[in-house]
Amino acid sequence: MVIKEERFGYKIFVRENRMEIRVCYDDQVYNSSNWTPDPIVTTVPMLYSQLIVQLSLSGIVFLLLMPLKQSRLVSQIIAGILIGPTLLGSIPTFVAKLSPFISDTVLEYTMSLGTVFYMFQLGLEMNLVPISKIDRKTTALTIAGMVLPLAVGFSSFFLIIPPLNPDESILPKLKSAYVCAIALAGTNLPDLTRTLADLKIMRTDIARTAIASSFISDIATWLHLVTLISISQPGQTMRMCISTVSLILFFTFLARPTLSWLIAVTTSDDHYKEYHVQFVFCGVLISAFLTDSLGLGSFVGAFMFGFSFPSGQLARMTSQHIEKVSSWIMVPLYCTVSGIKSPVTMMVPHGRSIKHVVLFMVISWAAKIASAFLVSFGSNKKTLKEVFTLGVLMNSKGLVSLIVINIGRELYLSDVEASTIMVTTILLLMMSVLPIIKYTYKNQKRMMNHKTRSIQSIGADSTFRILTCLHSRQQVEGIANLLRLSNPTSQSRIHAIGVHLVELTEHTSAAMLIVHDAFRSKSREHHKTNESGNAGQVVEALEEFGRENGPLISLECMTAISRYSTMHVDICSIAEDKRAALIIIPFHKQENGKDDEAESMDSYSIRSMNQQVLSNAPCTIGVLVDHGLGNHMSSSTGAYRIIMFYIGGPDDREALAYVWRMAWLPNVHLTVVRFVQGSCPVEATPAETDAEGRGGILNLLEENEMQMEMDEELIHEFKSKMANNGQSVSLSEVVVNSGEETLVVIRDVMQQNDYQLCVIGKGNRRISAAESGLLELAEFQELGAIGDAIVTTNFSTGTSVLIIQKYDAIAHRKGEELVE
Repeated sequence: MVIKEERFGYKIFVRENRMEIRVCYDDQVYNSSNWTPDPIVTTVPMLYSQLIVQLSLSGIVFLLLMPLKQSRLVSQIIAGILIGPTLLGSIPTFVAKLSPFISDTVLEYTMSLGTVFYMFQLGLEMNLVPISKIDRKTTALTIAGMVLPLAVGFSSFFLIIPPLNPDESILPKLKSAYVCAIALAGTNLPDLTRTLADLKIMRTDIARTAIASSFISDIATWLHLVTLISISQPGQTMRMCISTVSLILFFTFLARPTLSWLIAVTTSDDHYKEYHVQFVFCGVLISAFLTDSLGLGSFVGAFMFGFSFPSGQLARMTSQHIEKVSSWIMVPLYCTVSGIKSPVTMMVPHGRSIKHVVLFMVISWAAKIASAFLVSFGSNKKTLKEVFTLGVLMNSKGLVSLIVINIGRELYLSDVEASTIMVTTILLLMMSVLPIIKYTYKNQKRMMNHKTRSIQSIGADSTFRILTCLHSRQQVEGIANLLRLSNPTSQSRIHAIGVHLVELTEHTSAAMLIVHDAFRSKSREHHKTNESGNAGQVVEALEEFGRENGPLISLECMTAISRYSTMHVDICSIAEDKRAALIIIPFHKQENGKDDEAESMDSYSIRSMNQQVLSNAPCTIGVLVDHGLGNHMSSSTGAYRIIMFYIGGPDDREALAYVWRMAWLPNVHLTVVRFVQGSCPVEATPAETDAEGRGGILNLLEENEMQMEMDEELIHEFKSKMANNGQSVSLSEVVVNSGEETLVVIRDVMQQNDYQLCVIGKGNRRISAAESGLLELAEFQELGAIGDAIVTTNFSTGTSVLIIQKYDAIAHRKGEELVE
């Protein structure tokens, strides 16, 4: 009888390669034949206590590491290490109260169930389509870049194991080295994507190469892992290999077509119910049970089931149901338990010193960098700094590496010391990536010195560049109709940049979208056969609109993937690079009556993002509240009716310039209602003086007088040029003395006719009686006083609203300084 493992004060004994037969804890011996505790009494409360301690400690560590911009995965592993024998696990009272053996076992079983569903979700997000879109050169560089780290990881493992005895077999050590090589050679795609998103270098060539390499590396890691399991059991290698090959063939050629057929016959309108998701969960558990019965492990079946599951609405629904529990409970639990099993204070093997461990970590860190220089040798396209950055990015590790290490430990291929060293090395690699990249690689944005930053600056023979942001397929039609109403002509064409905004999550789907975006084929047939899911639908709808409206409207499709908290940086950067004169962002509450998809999005985060874009936009920006824009024409005239309420100021002048452009369309009827100040005096409110000297009551009054003069000039020009437009344009002036009178006029005007679109200026930095008292009551300050009043009232439920804010150079510079 030998001690196979010792941790947390208990010892696990194994005799003749059999399973665990006896456990010693606190000097007592519990034999499976005479110990039958009540699992409800002994394990369930303890499980809850362990979850509370682990999640709370990982949250505290994450807050402490927040200034260093470390991921949650890092904090969860560190929390596990602190809970384990390294710190808290060395305290007998803590061990007795929170880590008895039977409760710890139940914790691992719970963790394994979460791992099954995580592996299913990982397989669900991974398919072979992106590989076909990666060019051959990148693929060759990726494969070559994997060989060196794999070889280095395999050979350097012998630095951290005790020297071999003359009578000791080398085969177990080779299998252990294989585990180490797999864990160190892989690159974790989700963590790499989050790093690139945080650094805002998603759209660089370095990022595209790194993501493509990481995607191929992930698939290669799983192939190596399945191979490891197949050869890990002595005397059963042939049976395991046959089972593995049969399993892959089954899921590839039989399971996938069968699942596609079942989904097709279930419903034809993609409206799935909760019980459809429950059937998918049953399929996950059945697949996990079958592969576990074959000896391959339950996670292999879950991954293969997800890998073979057809993409579409049902796959998205299933992923959304798993996401929260998996990302916030199961994955942190897995990382924490991995840290618990890694006693850092006891990781130096017998016969080795800390120098060997440090040397192993340095070699592991340098392997990817050396491979990047090796595969880039002779290439003049990348500088040394870019190659070094690529190598550091390839050191992004994550949950996949931990799974490899834990499987090696469960199969008794790695002992406690070796697995602890590998976990610690993975942790240090993860922590080093972001700080090094921030220090060595800065994506210097070249400021565009262009003058077309507003609608008024667009000449009669200039291209009107509009950047449109979309979250879902349902927003495409409203944006498309707005572009049509923007009056593209042969002299002044419209170049639209359609940006699909995708929230960065814990899954690889976001990274796969980047691969799709970077290596997209220009073939129309290729799109129809390969694109799927919401992202594919958005891109396909945008490109279909571009084909229908060319050549007057040219369309460029892009994907911006980031957390909502920093997505405004991507939007503003794209607008700067594309020299856009107008940005259109959708309001966070969409009520177009088509479906509930917009309601399922994070409205609070989208609203916060919109506010940041409004504060930092490098050009004019419009917020579109879509109530079904352009779905129907006016029943009386067969034309689109557009109304604008004009108070004054730079935002209103910009809005008037936009509807002025629309008014020249033959099927558009434009109504402009101008509010004129009455005899009542206007009370100015104090304002803070900024760095340029603007602000203060006197300055605001002087500026307001100047703005009124500019308003009179523009209105006079508008009247003279629209006089030849016949009955399609009408201008009326209404005297108002308060915000209440303004609302009464707006209500009466909008209820008289069926308007499809209402365009107004946000109203920054103006003093007017027409909106006095309204801004303080506004629910959505980002819409301005009048915009908020129209959107939040029931003046006209079928009218879409566009709120315009003109580009302010001084405000933009202040926003950039705050970002820096």
